[in-house]
Amino acid sequence: MTAARHPSHRLTRRQLLTGLAGGSVTLLLAACGSSSPTATTATSSSSTTASAAPTKAPTSAPASGGGATATTGSTSAASSSAATSAATSATSSTAAASATKAASPAASPAASSFPSPTVLKTSGNVTIEFWFGEPPENGPQALADAFMKQYPGIKVNTTRYVNDDTGNTKLDTALQGGTPIDVYMSYGIPRLGQRIRAGVAEELTSYIAGDPAVKAWTETTDGLFKYQGKFFSLPTVRDPYAVIINKKLLEAAGGKLPTQWTIDDFHTLAKQVSSKDVFGCYSPPDLARQIIGPDYWYKNGGKESNFDNPAFKQYLDLYTGRIKEKSAFPWTEVLAQNLRVYQQNVFLTSQAVLWPGSMYVLRYVNDKKQYPHDFVTTFAPMPTPTGSGKFYNPGSISNDVILNPKAKNKEAAWAFFRFRLTDGAKYMLKSGKVPAFPGASPDEVIDGILGPDK
Repeated sequence: MTAARHPSHRLTRRQLLTGLAGGSVTLLLAACGSSSPTATTATSSSSTTASAAPTKAPTSAPASGGGATATTGSTSAASSSAATSAATSATSSTAAASATKAASPAASPAASSFPSPTVLKTSGNVTIEFWFGEPPENGPQALADAFMKQYPGIKVNTTRYVNDDTGNTKLDTALQGGTPIDVYMSYGIPRLGQRIRAGVAEELTSYIAGDPAVKAWTETTDGLFKYQGKFFSLPTVRDPYAVIINKKLLEAAGGKLPTQWTIDDFHTLAKQVSSKDVFGCYSPPDLARQIIGPDYWYKNGGKESNFDNPAFKQYLDLYTGRIKEKSAFPWTEVLAQNLRVYQQNVFLTSQAVLWPGSMYVLRYVNDKKQYPHDFVTTFAPMPTPTGSGKFYNPGSISNDVILNPKAKNKEAAWAFFRFRLTDGAKYMLKSGKVPAFPGASPDEVIDGILGPDK
């Protein structure tokens, strides 16, 4: 993305779709949380399709930093090279439209069969308390305002909590202490599981059964998180992973934008673009997770750890090797600067060229007031493990919306819950949140996320 004064340097739809297509073909994505997994009792409705992934349904997914969060699900990148090729060669309007539909997270093969969301009937004048993790100006306030316009009898008060350890503790304390909260957002499997077991998430069976549109979606969408076979939340965002790239530093070092590559190629490029003051990458892709699949920390049905799997040593050797040769940002600095959920600080200050991450970070790229920078942001597909054409993409179906069992007016709270999931999801595009529920067009998603400076 560029400033208006650089009209020749634009992040095109094709570049965005190259990253999306390479990151995931089906976009039935799986999860990464914001802390260590805690639940083996929470399961997904789907199984993975990556060749090295577990054959049983996944349970939970661990942290990969950066605040990227989601539920477990299924993914396949077996055709990533074909999808990438299709996206990068889409020069005619027909080919471009086909590539857009194939790569866009807003697309769904069953979307046309879903009943259209409708305005629910509510009674009386009530107030809804809504808690969330994004800055209010990046979508949540517009979402609330749009809802209140559609439901003039319901007032929505918005409260932000920062999605880090301190902020989540604030939310959990408020939930347990009886602070009025009707609907709230939860990011990542571990915290979601904790909140369900703590009794602060309403069981949704009756709500879903009485809503044809939502019921149809839950029955035809893989990767939706269930606890003991029941829904206690629904994800609102699809979030594929790609490699985010500082185009200015890439080209200055003589590097070329990859369209199909391996982890060895990633290492070679990271080393090539490193310099005295610039690290080639923030970190290498989570190779162990790519090889093993979503529930890679566990084996034997979650009864023992899986850290003796050779993929972990392979990944740690890769990571420590890159740090020692100074082509990866040092983990000591990540801890010292608390960058696990603020990785954008490194990328947007031009300290790293390559950054494996998800599309939500584009809200930081767009925010040139807080993150001033003069370079173009572009994308490449996730590199595959060397020697393998298939891998697990650590993208996400994420950002779960939850109805508090203590909501004073559950009829009104469900109306807002449903609006956040369906019609209101477009207001969160400014935060880089691609709607999980079908309906938004690819053009609407791309324009909403990239903004006027695309």
